[in-house]
Amino acid sequence: MVVALVAAPDNALPLANAIPMIMGANIGTTVTNTIVSLAHMGNEQEFRRAYAVATCHDFFNIIAVAVLLPLELLTGVLSKLAGGLAAMVSGAGGLAFDSPLKSLLKAGAAPILGTAKAFFVSPVAQGSLIVICSGVLILFGLLMLVKTLRAALIGNLESRMEGLLGGTGMTGILLGVVVTVMVQSSSITTSLLVPFAAAGALTLRQAFPIALGANIGTTVTALMASLAVAGVNAQAGITIALVHPLFNVVGAAMIYPVPAIRAIPLRLAESLAEIATRSKSVAIAYTLVMFYGIPALFALLFR
Repeated sequence: MVVALVAAPDNALPLANAIPMIMGANIGTTVTNTIVSLAHMGNEQEFRRAYAVATCHDFFNIIAVAVLLPLELLTGVLSKLAGGLAAMVSGAGGLAFDSPLKSLLKAGAAPILGTAKAFFVSPVAQGSLIVICSGVLILFGLLMLVKTLRAALIGNLESRMEGLLGGTGMTGILLGVVVTVMVQSSSITTSLLVPFAAAGALTLRQAFPIALGANIGTTVTALMASLAVAGVNAQAGITIALVHPLFNVVGAAMIYPVPAIRAIPLRLAESLAEIATRSKSVAIAYTLVMFYGIPALFALLFR
C-alpha cells in the first residue's frame, strides 16, 4: 500500500512521510506472534518460553526504530542510500506481479464477501461483518497452528527441528530470510517459532536470529510491488521499497553482531515474560496498549 501511494502520479504520500510508516509496519507486524503466544497461557513454563520468543521481535523493532528514525530524520541516510540504488534499477518499473497468496486469499474471501452483500445493503454493515469473520478466522487459524505444531513436536519432528534451528546465528538469519521469502510474511515465520519455543525445542537465543532473518525476508513483498509501478513517480516507489530492506539490514547489523547490544532485546523479552507469567493480565494489556492503544492515541492526537 505504501509503495503504491508513494508511486501514485498525484504524489499521494510523500517519501518523507512513508519512511516512518514502513518502520511502524515493522513494529505492527509482530502483533501476530504475540497473540499466538497467548494461546499457551494455560501452562506457565510453556507461556514463559513462548512469550519471550514472541516479544523479542517486538523489542528488536522498537530499538531499531528508536535509533534509526531520528537518524533518518536528521540525515536522510536511508532515503539517500535507497534513492541511489533506485536510480540504478529505475528501469525495472512497469512489470506485473501477481502474488499466488493474494489469489488464494481472494478465493477464500469470496464466500464471505458474497454473504455480506447478500444480507446487508449498508457498506458499513458489510464491512463490519467482514471484519468480525476475519478476526474469528485469524484466531481459529492461530489456535490450530499452535495445536498442530505442539502435536507434531511429540514425534521425531522435534529432534529434526532442533538440528535445523540449532545452527549458528547466520544460519538462523538465512533460514528466516528463506522461509519468509517463500511465504511472503514475517508474521507466519515468527509465529511458527512460538510453539516450538513453548515446547522447549527452540531457545530464545536460537529464535532471535531467525526473527531477524524474517524481518529482512518480509521486505520482498514491497520489492515485488515496486516492480509493478510505472510513471513519473516510479523511482520514488522503488526507493521506498528499498528503504524497507535497508532499515532491517542496518538494524540487524547494528544490534546482532555485538553480544552486549544483542542481549538488550533478549533481556527485555525475558523480563516481560517473567512479569506476564505471574500476571496474565499484563500480557493482554501489553498487546492491547502497544499495538492498538498507542497507535489509536497518536491517530486521535494528530488526525
